[in-house]
Amino acid sequence: MASIKKRKNKDGITSYLIRVSDGYGTDGKQRKLSMKWIPPHGMSEKRADKEAEKEALRFEDSVKRGMATLGNTRIEEFSKIWLAKHVHPNLKRKTASEYEKRLERINQALGHKKLRDLRTKHLNEFYLNLQEDGMHKRTGGKLSSETVRTYHRIVSSLLGYAVSEELILFNPAQNATLPRQDKKEAPHLDETESRRLLELLHDEPIKYRTMITFDLLSGLRRGELLGLRWQDVDFESETIRIVQTLQYVSGHGLITDTPKNKTSIRELKLSRTAFVLLREYKDWQDKQREICGDYWKNTGNLVFTGDDGTIVHPDGLTKWFSAFIKRTELPHVSIHSLRHTYASLMIADGTPLVVVSKRLGHAQVSTTANIYAHMIQSADEKASTVTDKFNDSVIRQSKPEQENAIMISA
Repeated sequence: MASIKKRKNKDGITSYLIRVSDGYGTDGKQRKLSMKWIPPHGMSEKRADKEAEKEALRFEDSVKRGMATLGNTRIEEFSKIWLAKHVHPNLKRKTASEYEKRLERINQALGHKKLRDLRTKHLNEFYLNLQEDGMHKRTGGKLSSETVRTYHRIVSSLLGYAVSEELILFNPAQNATLPRQDKKEAPHLDETESRRLLELLHDEPIKYRTMITFDLLSGLRRGELLGLRWQDVDFESETIRIVQTLQYVSGHGLITDTPKNKTSIRELKLSRTAFVLLREYKDWQDKQREICGDYWKNTGNLVFTGDDGTIVHPDGLTKWFSAFIKRTELPHVSIHSLRHTYASLMIADGTPLVVVSKRLGHAQVSTTANIYAHMIQSADEKASTVTDKFNDSVIRQSKPEQENAIMISA
C-alpha cells in the first residue's frame, strides 16, 4: 500500500511525497519508488488531502503494472517517438507536417513535463493561454476556437498513443475544457455575386479563368483541383474522378497524395457548362504544348498548368485569386470559399444534404450539416413557404356578413 507524507517548505507550499513498494531486489532489500505531488494553487487543504490519496492510488497501480518508470519520459522526448512511430506512418505528409509545426508551441508549454505528471489542469491552462492576445503570430491577436481545438486534437492523439503503449494509465486530454466553437457562416458568394465573379473572369488569362470557374462549378478542394489529370476526365460522360491531390509540404516541396479520406475518392458528374469550358481550355493547352515543344514540362498530365506545363503551386493560385478579389468590388473570399459557394447553391436549390455531402467528399453527412448549418436553416425557412401556392384553394374569402344575415321583419 502506498504511503503519503505531507510536508511544507519554508515558503509554506504544501507537497505530498508518495512512496510505493516495488518488490525486492537481488540483495533481498525492499525497493521503493517515490513521486512528489504538489496541489494546484488555491486548493483547500482538505481537498488536497483527498486528491493526494487519488494520486497515490494511480501511482500504486502504475507501479504494479510496471509503468511507473516508463511514465518518466518527458513530453518533448515522447513527441519525437510519436511522430516517428505513429504520425508519419499513418497520416498524410501534409497533416504530419502541420502536426510538427504545432508541436513546437506545445513543447514550449508542456514539453518539460513527464508523461505521468501531466494532468488535465495543465492542458486547461495551456488552452486558456492560447486564447490570449498576441498568440496569433501573423495578426498578433487571439487564436480562434477552432485553432485551439486543433492543438487539443494533437495533444489528445499524442497522449492517446502513450496510453496505447502503456506508458500512462489514462489520457488527461479526455476531460479538458475546450473553448466553445465559433458559429460562423461559411464564407461564400450568393448567386448574384457568383455571376459577377464569372463575368469578371472573362478579362483574365484563360488558365486562371478556367481554374477559378471550374472550381466554382465543381466544388473541389484546392489540392483536388490542381491534382486533377486528363485521364481522370471523361468528356463523353461529362464526369471527373478525384483520385489524387497536389499539396505543398514544408521540407518536401510539391507532392501528390491520395485525397483527404476514402469518401474523397469519388466520381462527379458535372454540368455541360463545366465541360464546354474545359474543352476550350484543353484547346489552349494543346496549342501551348506545340509552341513549347521539348520545353513542355507537364510530365504528370495535369489538367491545370502554367503556360509551359509547369505545376501550379497551390499558394501561387491562392495569391493570384486574393489579388484578383482586391481588384474587384466582390466580398472578401478565398479559394476555399468557392467550394462553400458550390455547396450553398446546391442547398438553396433543394439538393438533399446526403447528395451535397457525397459530392463534396465529406466523410460524414454530419460534417456537411455542421459547416452549412446557417445555409440549411435558410433553405428550410424557404421550404416552409412552398405550400403557400395552395393558398387560394385552402383559404377562401369570407362572404360579407350582410349576405348571411337573417332578415327579421319589424
